[in-house]
Amino acid sequence: MRLGRFVVETHCHAQRHAVRIGEGEGDYANLADAMKTAVMADDADEDTDVVVYDNSERLLYDMDTYDVDMCVLLSAFGMTNELNRQMIEANPEKFVAAAAPVQTKKRALRGEEAWSWEAAADELDEWLSKDGFVMTGEGIRGDPTRTEPVPWRERKKHLRHVFDVAADHGVPVRWHTGYTSGYGGNHLFHLYPDWQDPTLASQLKAEYPEVPIVFDHGGMQAGWREDYVDKVTQVAGTFDDVYLEIGLYWGELMKKPINDPNIAIDQLLWGSDWGASMVQHSQPNEYPPTYWEQISSKGLPAHQPDYWGANQRQLLKFALDTDLPQDDLNLILGGNAVRLLDLDVPHSRLFPEFK
Repeated sequence: MRLGRFVVETHCHAQRHAVRIGEGEGDYANLADAMKTAVMADDADEDTDVVVYDNSERLLYDMDTYDVDMCVLLSAFGMTNELNRQMIEANPEKFVAAAAPVQTKKRALRGEEAWSWEAAADELDEWLSKDGFVMTGEGIRGDPTRTEPVPWRERKKHLRHVFDVAADHGVPVRWHTGYTSGYGGNHLFHLYPDWQDPTLASQLKAEYPEVPIVFDHGGMQAGWREDYVDKVTQVAGTFDDVYLEIGLYWGELMKKPINDPNIAIDQLLWGSDWGASMVQHSQPNEYPPTYWEQISSKGLPAHQPDYWGANQRQLLKFALDTDLPQDDLNLILGGNAVRLLDLDVPHSRLFPEFK
């Protein structure tokens, strides 16, 4: 049975990496850093260690399998805006994308030019001026060459560059939340206070009341610790245009935002992490019974982890256990994203509205 009338995945990585990480199997220590300078497969040569390539054939297969109508494409770890644009042009009815300052970061990492927030903002502005780019993200990173923590006063000044561009284009800003273990690359939590404490988003939201914020992963990117979920629900309960992606929640966890009287159903999005490297961990008869994580002992998943089959089951389980109204489920699965991102739908009046 199809779960909703029009289904939108708001957190999707349609690019995939091919990696040479050294001679020893399981050598992941430098993997995250190597991925950041990945080269598009068409531009690679025999000395290229990491490439990114178009993985949209598998994505379109899963969209057909699980009745997903549209996806928001995100770049991360060296994935490019250019490749996402090619996918949008090939399937404009299926894909939109978030813009990120990818090339500014790569030039800094390669030593071609020093990082600057002005250059990053210019790159964001350029991509948000193109058809199909509807928000910023994933998250807000920063100078990729920096190794020392950024004080919040300084970091807040940096974040304003992104919010200024988003305000100019009338689009939401994605704010990363959650934490993975596994393969490394978690130094961002050490560098950026806003990655440690999502409630700091309230300060930028108060400064930019016209800019919606989408909390990537709704505080639960991986693992089972709920402290980030508690923090993002605190912010969402304060501002009615702060949104939570709940696609990686297990069923019981969905009660936190849905039962919160200060968080509307309108603020919940069906966003998972399709295309990422996490796998589903199961621990029957424990709490939580299942969650996502990077598990070093298993190695990198060579297959395409089935995010949608897993998280649709969790959402359906929650809906059946609580008798969640179908109109509410339709909003979570797509209606809220349609309104937030001004997406085209085949018919009007698919989602609740009252006069």
